[in-house]
Amino acid sequence: MNDASRRDIRSGIRTGGALRVVEFVLVLASLAALAGCANRNAPTNATAHPASPSAAERLAGAPRWVTQGCRSHWKSEAARKKIVCGVGHAAPNRNRLAARDTAVARARSEIARSVTVTIENLVRLEDGRNSADDGELRSIVHQLTSASLPGCQIESVWESSTGEMHALVSLQVTKVQHSVRRSASLPPADRDALAHRAAEAFARLDEESAAQRNDNAERGDAPLPNDE
Repeated sequence: MNDASRRDIRSGIRTGGALRVVEFVLVLASLAALAGCANRNAPTNATAHPASPSAAERLAGAPRWVTQGCRSHWKSEAARKKIVCGVGHAAPNRNRLAARDTAVARARSEIARSVTVTIENLVRLEDGRNSADDGELRSIVHQLTSASLPGCQIESVWESSTGEMHALVSLQVTKVQHSVRRSASLPPADRDALAHRAAEAFARLDEESAAQRNDNAERGDAPLPNDE
């Protein structure tokens, strides 16, 4: 083999090696580009799990009865003492009518609890009933509460900017008194006295509510509505 042939072979080896190096570099560059595209297309944590709105965002622009209790809706103290009220809350729902109905139902349930507890305490005191009479007592209280609730009326409904629905429902104390006076489960002699004491008991609820609102104001609290 002459010198020219040897030079051609060495040149070919060098050229082939250089080409393989170039090919290797190109492959690495392609892999890096693909990895970059994958990272750009991958969803971020913020996109996959958006942060929940804060309490301030949920209650921005809320009426007083949402943030300060249902009785704050009535400016007159005399008016507040003549009603039983409740606020219901419903989470965002594409069906806004269903969310409204849920909020109203929960507000009515809050009124029912208030009427039930108040009437039960009054009947116990009036009749001096003991634990052995609990079954009969619950039956009387259930009848009185059920007879009163149809008098509930929707005062206001508010939807927050984040989609929560809030409802304010009221019941006139006179509706409860009417149910008590018409109750066949109570002795006739006790009905008027119980109806009168019921009005006094519900009036005290306003005083307790006012004291609670004052405590919240001093602490700077803004109570959230129920989220049952």
